[in-house]
Amino acid sequence: MLIKDLQKLGLSEKEAKVYLAALELAEESVQNIAAKAGVNRPTAYVVLEKLIKFGLVSTRGDGKKTLFSASDPRELKHIIEKTEKDLQEQKETLKQTMDQLEAIHNAHSTKPVVRYFEGVDGLEAMDRFGQDDTRKTDKFYSLSAIDLVEKFYPGRRKTGIQERVKSNIKTQTIYTAEKEFTASQNKLNLREGIMVQRVKYPLNGTIKIIPNWGIKLYYFDEIKPYGVIIESSHIAENMIQLFKLAWIGAQQEKKK
Repeated sequence: MLIKDLQKLGLSEKEAKVYLAALELAEESVQNIAAKAGVNRPTAYVVLEKLIKFGLVSTRGDGKKTLFSASDPRELKHIIEKTEKDLQEQKETLKQTMDQLEAIHNAHSTKPVVRYFEGVDGLEAMDRFGQDDTRKTDKFYSLSAIDLVEKFYPGRRKTGIQERVKSNIKTQTIYTAEKEFTASQNKLNLREGIMVQRVKYPLNGTIKIIPNWGIKLYYFDEIKPYGVIIESSHIAENMIQLFKLAWIGAQQEKKK
């Protein structure tokens, strides 16, 4: 149990075993520490050198022998402090280099990137994919088989709405459903929607259009659902124009 706990603090399994052995033996030679830890002598030497650098082990000469002893366990907190410092430095480095990395990425942005996902886990991964970029917009467009989403994946839809509303992103959608949303529901969920009849328009998936980013296409199959992401601002813009035509048609259909 202690070995696992020490690993959670940042030590490797061998480092944890050697440190714990040194702690239990108080002050000993590398041979005895290695035997106690269950590692060979050369490995124990290498690990002890690392633990010395961590400040977790100290040495003392005793004639021809070198004796090793574990430091106060409270020194372990310095490992966490170092990890936190390293993590902060990594964040700063990423922040400083992000503009350059995005410039390299955007140099090829005119070419669409297509990604395929499969299964329920795959659809959930689709939901998460590109979230930082897709949240930069203030509105989504979609054609959605909401009745199928509610039937097969009710939890996913509720979570998606909550995250979108939290980010203050509106949605304009043409959908099939068991029952039409009320005006108060639409207002609460930042949604402008038109319901169409499944009998006339049997949608089996969802097309989600994200301006300046791309589209996400979900196909809801009870046995093996799948989806495709196309990252392309140009395709997204054309799909928005097609959606607007479909919206006009849905409005006319609703008046009949």
